[in-house]
Amino acid sequence: MKTQIAAIEFGTSKIVTVIAQSGGMDRLDIIGSGTVPYDGYSDGDWNTPGQMIQRVRDSIAAAELEANSKIKEIYVGVPGEYIHVRACESEVELPDGMVDEAAINAVQDAAADKLRIVDEGGLVMHRTPSWFIVDDGKKTMTPGGRGSRLRAMTTFIVADPQFIEDVSEMIGRQNITILGFLSCTLGESLLVLSLDDRDRAAVLIDVGYLNTELSVVEGDAIVYHAVLPRGGGHITADLATKLRIPMRAAEQIKRNYVFNPDEFDQNSFSEVFDDAGRRMTFPRDQVSKIVEESFGELADMIDMTVRNDAEPFLSKRSQVFLTGGGIALMRGAREALAARLDRPIKVSAAKSSKLNSPVFSASLGLADLVFDSIERQDGQDERLSSRLKNLFGGRG
Repeated sequence: MKTQIAAIEFGTSKIVTVIAQSGGMDRLDIIGSGTVPYDGYSDGDWNTPGQMIQRVRDSIAAAELEANSKIKEIYVGVPGEYIHVRACESEVELPDGMVDEAAINAVQDAAADKLRIVDEGGLVMHRTPSWFIVDDGKKTMTPGGRGSRLRAMTTFIVADPQFIEDVSEMIGRQNITILGFLSCTLGESLLVLSLDDRDRAAVLIDVGYLNTELSVVEGDAIVYHAVLPRGGGHITADLATKLRIPMRAAEQIKRNYVFNPDEFDQNSFSEVFDDAGRRMTFPRDQVSKIVEESFGELADMIDMTVRNDAEPFLSKRSQVFLTGGGIALMRGAREALAARLDRPIKVSAAKSSKLNSPVFSASLGLADLVFDSIERQDGQDERLSSRLKNLFGGRG
């Protein structure tokens, strides 16, 4: 029997609503989607709050039209700008020597107490183990057997209460019930990174339009997360300012730019039209100076974050992945970023019959996480917010 869900994701430049089915041959069958541009958010605030309700309505309506299905209930993805990732190691004794579900819950409860998660002030959406160790054994995601102590790395993802309040009002205006809030960052990480890559602690760099998320993912958990205040839109803005052209024209130049030009691209010209329809041309040398300088600022910011903050969470075999619509689709951007970081980088995107692009990785990851949560809602999935509420209920 197929399960149908609706989910909405708030990117930095677009709102995406998807209606998806699961249960057939395809784990993630998108039957309807609605992508609507908007002005996004920065520093935790909506850039144009007055447009939000209409943009949400337009995104939902477009998905409903394509799917020929009315949305009555929906899941909401909380973007990286509005989450806090807390992680720590904890350890418990095993009085009866058994590594069972009670022990697994106990060691994660110990992490929550250690971090004082109940005092965080936001909605705890996910409690996710990165690894377990029984006595002096090896890291594993499926601990069992007997021992004297159990150690674990546990991650908690907490949503900003202001985002919850704002979006609850927006969705409520559409007469739609919110079934839950989930982390887009976690969903994207689990969908686009293989289990083997996550076992080695992978780095996922999602360059959006207005910001960049950098996550280190180990096991099923995000063990490090940072949001950098720069994205692909800043390259566009620099082009628009320095070439004195509209943002629309600057975005076109950015998308067509080639980082590693061949002999035909080397002396090429960028041709765009202004708002009055006048044709404008710019030699590659002029465009290149602006793009490379702006891209360099972003790359340096990413490199500094990896080296100074994320490095302790990585192994020698850790792989770096690039996704998002900010730069992943620019020819040669992956290679240019890899050179700056002095690390090999792969472009990663969710595999789906529709929306199969790095631009929609977060949206598809959210939908996949919804299905995963539904399948495990019998109480086995500690990532469900309802399960977390039960765990933390009555703790003051």
